Order: sequence, then C-alpha cells, then structure tokens
Amino acid sequence: MGAPLLQLILIGGAQRSGTTLLQTLLANALSTQLLPEAHILCDLLAALRRARMTAKKTRYFYPQDGDLLAFFRDCAQRHVSDIAKQAGGGSVLVLKDPNFIQVDAEAAAVFPDAIRVVTVRDPRDIAASFLRIGQREPQTGEAGKYRRRDIHFIGKKISISYAPLLPSGNAGVHLVRYEQLATRPRETLETLGRESALALSLEHLDAPAWLESDARHDAAWISELEGQRPSPVSVGAYRKILRPREIALIEQICAPVMAWAGYDDSASATLPREWGPTNLARGLVHWMKKNYWSCRERLTQL
Repeated sequence: MGAPLLQLILIGGAQRSGTTLLQTLLANALSTQLLPEAHILCDLLAALRRARMTAKKTRYFYPQDGDLLAFFRDCAQRHVSDIAKQAGGGSVLVLKDPNFIQVDAEAAAVFPDAIRVVTVRDPRDIAASFLRIGQREPQTGEAGKYRRRDIHFIGKKISISYAPLLPSGNAGVHLVRYEQLATRPRETLETLGRESALALSLEHLDAPAWLESDARHDAAWISELEGQRPSPVSVGAYRKILRPREIALIEQICAPVMAWAGYDDSASATLPREWGPTNLARGLVHWMKKNYWSCRERLTQL
C-alpha cells in the first residue's frame, strides 16, 4: 500500500471526556471542516468486530480473516472518501465518536495509517458532567438515569469505556488528558503534533470555530463551555456536584481506570460524611463482617 492521499484522525474516549473539545481544536488547527460524530464509520467497525467474534458463522461467508477485512476495508474507505468529498476534499479528516475506543483494534486494521487518539478524564468529573446533563434535562416526565443520579450506572459506563485500554493501553494510540487540554491547550496540542507528526496551526486557539449545536448533541448534552475557548473551569468540578458517597462509589467502581490513568482517590472514599443512621449502621455491620476473624484472633491472644 502506498502513502495515503488522506490523513485520517480518529478520536475516541469515554462520553463527556473531552472528545468534542479535542476534535474542535484539531479541526481548527488543521483548517479542516468540523463534522458530527462519525456514527456510520463506528458502526462499520463494530460490525467487523462482531463478525470476528462470531467466527463459526462468519467463516461460511468469508473463510479467511483477510477476505473479511478486505470487505470491511473497502466499505469503510468508500465511506471516508465520501465524507472527504462532502467536506471539501481536504488532505486531513478529523472524525470523532467516543465509541471508537471500543473498536480500536478494528480501526487499526482497517486504517493502519490513521492517527488514533483517546481522551482521558478523571472519572469523577465525567460523572459530574453526566449529572449536569440530568440537571439540564426537562424536569417533566419520567426521570432518566442522569436525573435520578444513578451513580452505579454512570460508574459502570465509564469503566466499560476505558476497559479496552487497560491495563497497558493499545499500541499506537495517542492519549490526551482532558485536564491538560483544558488548562494548557497550546502545550497539549503541540505535544500531540510532535508525537503524531501533525503540522498544527494554533493561531485560532483562543477563539475556535465550533460545529453548530444542532449537529453536536441534544440540548441537554451541550455544556456551558461548548462554543467557547478551552477553560479549566470543569477540572475538579466534581467536588461541588457529587455527594461524598457518590465520589466514593465512583472511585470504587472506576478504581482500575483511576489507577491506570494516575488519578488519586479522595479522602471521602473511606466514610462518606452524609451517611445517616441507617447507612452508618449498615457500614458498621459490613466492617464487622469483614474484620471478624482478625479481631477474634487478636482477642484470643490477650
């Protein structure tokens, strides 16, 4: 295969981890068109993943994995070519879908020359961002999981999102930390540019153009920061949005992700201060069950 005519950049990560911000800044820095989430391409890659996972059936249609890959490569490259034409035929295409992280192996196989980037963010701030969606949702009708503050659901969602990268990450993936992108956008993009050999122009960094809101998300999913310059205001915002027991639960569920990404636990993870008498009693019983035998052994030695 010769050198590609089009440089493809694929951005994935957990939802609410900064994928939209990174795509926006990169598209501005590369003078390429801003596009909505690439759901069609993501679904194509997911179909390849599913076909590979059901090899007993797939072999009747494509006996060799190379034949299967060639079919999906033709479909995906045709789709990307169509996107590039609609976008004006530039030399770079920046596509984003958080679910790209789930099909990274397939993306690497179909587009071996693509630059694959994953945004990483503190799970507690991601959870806080989900709760802010619930606050922006209409307060009429049945409340969804974000409005109900279903922290267990949110925590599992975050944990599953980053699971493909644990424990050591995927080869060839560039990681961009949201905290660095929001607080030091210029330095963060310069680092990504060096690592990926991208020639970035950062002159519009303080006033980037954004995709129209109707093409980005439902209204409740659009944060107050979208449409503006990068801002650190949401870094550590979970301290004002999450309750102590919610922080503790996120840290428990997302412990492997936090350890892998280098986020420290908070002091509130030990005993949430807002526990009432019932929850305090349950916690005491749980502690006694957990430590019964060690305490009994110590008492017998007295």
